[in-house]
This record gives sequence, structure tokens and C-alpha cells, in this order.
Amino acid sequence: MGELEAKLREAFAHHTPEKMSLPGARAAAVLVPFYPAPEPTLIFTVRSEHLSSHKGQISFPGGSIDRTDASPAEAALREAQEEIGLDPEAVTVVGRLDDTPTFVSGYVVSPVVGVLAQRPRLRPNPAEVARILEIPLEDLVDDIRREPGFSELGRTYPTEAWVWEGHVIWGVTARLLRGLLGVLSAAGMTKPPGETTSWSTWPPPVEAS
Repeated sequence: MGELEAKLREAFAHHTPEKMSLPGARAAAVLVPFYPAPEPTLIFTVRSEHLSSHKGQISFPGGSIDRTDASPAEAALREAQEEIGLDPEAVTVVGRLDDTPTFVSGYVVSPVVGVLAQRPRLRPNPAEVARILEIPLEDLVDDIRREPGFSELGRTYPTEAWVWEGHVIWGVTARLLRGLLGVLSAAGMTKPPGETTSWSTWPPPVEAS
């Protein structure tokens, strides 16, 4: 067992993920993949503009849970292989984050955390993935975090976000990232994110004149 895997296992040993089911919502799973060198690094995707939902957004690899999937972990690994060519056999699942709803597209997302022994060779599927981002954990700090209602390159975002080298991690992926950083900070692996206003508070209510 490598050092990163040991640290992640320790972190998630103390986290009991909340599971959720909402009427009418579709079940989905994403893989939150780490690799260790040179520093703990997360793999994200930039979704293709041709997709029907969340087009162009930054996400973790994943998608709908099929009836043939035995578990959210199996679905997340299958989708990661389809989207970025990640070999499921190279991934060790070390924990789960809380199930999280997407308020616009109608999914409940089950996030599965996995670790690889080394940096993988990836092949993005152009039908689903425009680009792969590999972001060091140490870069995901409060200095690049923005509160709901911020603007970047002429666009205003309704949720908390991390803006890394011009890439805006927002929406459900930002909520998953906040949960991940919370678990890892409790284990001393990173600093916790600062307090945030709920994205439901944006835009602010209009006061009567």
C-alpha cells in the first residue's frame, strides 16, 4: 500500500457517507481519482459541448448508474473507463463522499473516491470529454475559491467555485470538492475550505422600497 492510499484510507475510515434518494431523481456516480506523483493530484474532466447536460463544465468522470452496475463504485469505474480510458483494475476504491443532488438536471450523484499507484495514461473520449485536467491537491486552496455571485470572463456564477488557471470548478462539482476537502482536512491532509454562503442565497432577495 502506498503512502497516499494509506492517508486516504485513514481519512475515510472516519467518514460515514450520507446516502440519498429523491423522488423522480436519476442515480449517477462519479469517480474522484487521485494519483500520488509528484504530489497528490486529482483528475477532472471538461465536459464536451455536445452533451445534453452540464456541457462544458468541469466534473469528475462519471455518469448514470445502469441496471447492470452492481454498485455506484462499479458504475463510476465503468464511466471513467469510457470517458478517459482509465483502467478499472488500476484504481483502488478507498471511500465515498455524501450523495449529492444536482438541482437542475435531476440527478443524485454518489461520489466514489479512488487512488492510483502512479500517474495514468489517459485517453479522453471526444464524444464526452473535451479535456482532462490534473490539479494538485495543494492548489485547491481558499486563495482561488470564490463565493456565489462572482463573475469570471463576463459570466456570473450562482455557486461557490474554485478558479484554477482560468478553469471554473462550480456547481455540483464544487459541492463535491468542498465535501472532499472537509474529509481530508480532518485527517490533516489539507486545509479546510472557508465558510461559504449557500448558493440558494444568490441572487440576494430584493428589499421592498
